[in-house]
Amino acid sequence: MREGKLLKSEMVCKDGEKFYVEKVAFKDWHVSLHHFYLISDRISEGRTIVEQKWSYEDFCDVTIRLDDYTYALNRQVEVIALVRSFRPIPVEEFDRIARPLIM
Repeated sequence: MREGKLLKSEMVCKDGEKFYVEKVAFKDWHVSLHHFYLISDRISEGRTIVEQKWSYEDFCDVTIRLDDYTYALNRQVEVIALVRSFRPIPVEEFDRIARPLIM
C-alpha cells in the first residue's frame, strides 16, 4: 500500500500457500476510513472481481478474489491490514487460511 505509515511488510507461508502481509497506520480513524476504500478500489482496479465478501457490521472488512489473486483488507481503527495471495483462492478457503494473518 502506498498510503499511511508502514508498520509491517512480510511474506508468509501457511498451509502450502504464500501470502504477502502488510499493515499501515494513519493519524486517526477518519483518515484510515477514507483510505480503506481508496486502497480497495486501487487494488481491484482494472481486474474482474470473481467473488467478494464484505462485513456488513461496519463495511471495513472485505475479502475479494480477482482473476489472478485473492486479498483481504481490514481496517482496525487507525490501522489498515492487507493479506494477498499469489494465486486466486476461493474466498471461503482464503479466509480460513489467511484471515488469522491479518490480526
